[in-house]
Amino acid sequence: MTFGEKLKVLRKENGYSQEELAGLLDVSRQAVSKWESNRGTPEIDKLVQISNMFGVTLDYLLKDESPDENNQTGGYYVSREMLEGFLSYKRQRAKKLAAGVGLIIISDVFGCFSDYRQLLLPFYWGSMAVGIAVLIWLFFQPKRYQEIYTKALIFDDSVIKAFREESNRNRKRYAGMIILGVLLFLFGTEFLFMAESVMGKEVCNALDWFLDAASVMLFIIAGISIHGENIITQNAQYMEKRNAKRKFLLEKRN
Repeated sequence: MTFGEKLKVLRKENGYSQEELAGLLDVSRQAVSKWESNRGTPEIDKLVQISNMFGVTLDYLLKDESPDENNQTGGYYVSREMLEGFLSYKRQRAKKLAAGVGLIIISDVFGCFSDYRQLLLPFYWGSMAVGIAVLIWLFFQPKRYQEIYTKALIFDDSVIKAFREESNRNRKRYAGMIILGVLLFLFGTEFLFMAESVMGKEVCNALDWFLDAASVMLFIIAGISIHGENIITQNAQYMEKRNAKRKFLLEKRN
């Protein structure tokens, strides 16, 4: 990839138009257009600003990869910086999705106290509304890194090797999150049932909703994080399944 191609990818991944990026860099939109079409190169201070803005190195920006070399397998080249950006993007979406679902579940907490039901009713609807709003907002956010989902990927050997090692370490943490979620879901209710005589039925019911929300949030965060890493580490299998599913749907439609 050339500098212009990299700049265009970084700009789109971060949701900037040419005008918006030009404003941040204090240059004209025509200047950004020239850079992206490889008809010019920014001055060094602008290169440093771009590097800091997108969290990439100057070496990455300035070092051209050979198109023939990167496309010889028909794949899409993914740099270390792009890989880290994709995983960060997946994790942030997972947390927002988990927060939205968690708020919807937690809203039932406010219906557990019969004596204060009318007083707590605004909190019930408020929590429900905020949770739904988060999910709707997330749904309408522009999707990023679509190339990683739709194309066979190629990496530098050192990059994919380091990532696989890190992914293996992360799996232990994700497995721990899933196990904790299962324990909260299966045994939380039993524990609260035994504690009902001490804390009261209404308090235990409220805590039960909190535990259910926590377990679902753990499942969402761990599951989406694992899925994101699997797209990278098992890209060949992922693309094979995706293409087979697409072929099946086309045959079914015809």
